[in-house]
Amino acid sequence: MRGEVVCTKEAFLRLLDNHSSRGGQHSSAQTAKRPLKLDDLTRFRNVGDPQLSPDGQWIAYTVSTIDAKEDKSSTHIWMVGYDGKNDRQITFSNDGEGSPRWSPDGKFLAFTSSRSSGKPGVRGSQLWLLDRSGGEAYQLTELKGRLAGYEWSPDSKRLALVIGDPDPDAPDPSATPAPGTPPKPPKPIVIDRYRYKQDVQGYLLSGRHTYIYLYDIASKKLDRLTKSKWDESSPSWSPDGTKIAFMSNHGEDPDRDPAAQLYVADSQAGATEKASDHPGQSREPLAS
Repeated sequence: MRGEVVCTKEAFLRLLDNHSSRGGQHSSAQTAKRPLKLDDLTRFRNVGDPQLSPDGQWIAYTVSTIDAKEDKSSTHIWMVGYDGKNDRQITFSNDGEGSPRWSPDGKFLAFTSSRSSGKPGVRGSQLWLLDRSGGEAYQLTELKGRLAGYEWSPDSKRLALVIGDPDPDAPDPSATPAPGTPPKPPKPIVIDRYRYKQDVQGYLLSGRHTYIYLYDIASKKLDRLTKSKWDESSPSWSPDGTKIAFMSNHGEDPDRDPAAQLYVADSQAGATEKASDHPGQSREPLAS
């Protein structure tokens, strides 16, 4: 995620020190050194993704832990004052949360979570909003595809979402099979691409892409930014909110030539993207 204000090195080091002490990784009473044991893994608290609030007073960040009894890891969002005080956990679901991002006006803290909504076809990670004036977090999106990233618009009224096409053959997690009904066998995976697999995403199948969408918070309307047929990623808003820069590979065979290029489009549905004049391979854009 780009475009947001991140916390300073000194503030982040304080977070690391606070959570290391909580997990018991170092203590003044513990002086004898010993080899690392497997049980020690459950005591580690991995701190990451610090995000400084627009007013500079708060830091939202993630803490990941391992639950040995449940045999799974979980990540939750914490918040602490910039002075290191009032450190507290603010999300508690069993499904975990991640990617905290402040709205530019400071009124909301957005995050992703796979909490179930119970609605047919809605699966995977969704976007949630926590109102800083109080109240419970509420689910903002009901996406059927895979949410790969998001960016607030400068006026805090819209979001640029990076969404992967849904798998038409994936089972509906909210469906309840009839008693005694055997599970439906999965369809075979057809590999017909040179680059057929990616960490986290899994198999990359032909005909399924990742595109940038515009999401209006007030109307909850979701529209594609462009009409291109190529994968898109790493959206970054211009300071005035009128344009979005992003990465895409328009080559004849992107699998064999993975170098992405920089494109810019007006921040409206169905916009036509324009390639940057910068030659060669580009990386994640950040508007000045």
